Amino acid sequence: MRLPPPTCHIPQLRVHELVEAMQCMPVGVTIIDSALTMRFWNDAFCQLLSFTADIMRPGVTLPELFYFNARRGEFGPGDPEVQVEERIQLSKQFQPHHFVRIRPDGTVLDITGRVIQGEDGEAQGFITIYQDVTLEHRHEQRLLAANRELQLAYDELKRAQIGYAEMEEDRRRYYQLAARDSLTGLFTRYYMEDAAARMIELHEREASERLALLIFDVDHFKSINDACGHLSGDTVLRRVGHLLGQLSRRADVAVRYGGDEFAIFQSGVSDDDCLAFADRFRIAVRELRFDGKLAGRQLTISAGVAEHRVGETMNDLIARADAALYVAKRAGRDCVRKAQ
Repeated sequence: MRLPPPTCHIPQLRVHELVEAMQCMPVGVTIIDSALTMRFWNDAFCQLLSFTADIMRPGVTLPELFYFNARRGEFGPGDPEVQVEERIQLSKQFQPHHFVRIRPDGTVLDITGRVIQGEDGEAQGFITIYQDVTLEHRHEQRLLAANRELQLAYDELKRAQIGYAEMEEDRRRYYQLAARDSLTGLFTRYYMEDAAARMIELHEREASERLALLIFDVDHFKSINDACGHLSGDTVLRRVGHLLGQLSRRADVAVRYGGDEFAIFQSGVSDDDCLAFADRFRIAVRELRFDGKLAGRQLTISAGVAEHRVGETMNDLIARADAALYVAKRAGRDCVRKAQ
């Protein structure tokens, strides 16, 4: 006689057990009803969106959160009233949605929403998942940037003429060696010494090919390391280096010179042009914003500019720009000075 297979009764989860489980999830979770009232949110959601307890009170509505975000600049430039109204109208459609949002602090969020339907098929609200994909986004951007850089190098090599064969070969070799500073993505001092020597040699042969040098460092950088830690110091250097790479021209040689000191060689540029670039960059650095331990801290730089003189060595050029930098320091920092 065969016995029937044993049965296993698994009790359903209680509501409080389900809530506790969602609180433990590493992703943000919200549940919103058909009136756009927040019925549930977990701690991860508040952390990812920087919502404090006084904002996330019982009964808070989605439009209220939209207004709060608009006022603090989460939606970028524009009329907050228009930004909020557009998002309210979209929410009232109760449609599944998926998009990537980049917060002002650089955090990249992957947001997925699904409609909650009643037995009659009518929308009862929706549940939304917020996931921090900042690291994945950065890796993707780095890969894309590396591919673009390699493609540009390849295209340049294809267009190379016989008279520039040696220079193009050097460029290809340096790409292969990846002579880049691992923290900032700028060129290394090793690369600078060879590339700048060639730029000076070109200026020596053709005086009309002007060459200028900008050297700058981060004001009070040691105090940042002491107060916020070396990881925060690395964040500062990384952001400044990235900004320098963004604002410099492709023909420029932007370098992490050492520690918190940076340099950029600009060919075809006078010291006045370089001075103007330095001041634009100084203002851009002041506008950088940080979170975490660096929140509320404003960065400034001091800079020195010098134009290469025919017959001048690279060390002498660097020494003059460095001297101008220290003049800027003595002038109170957060300024640019031109070498004599």
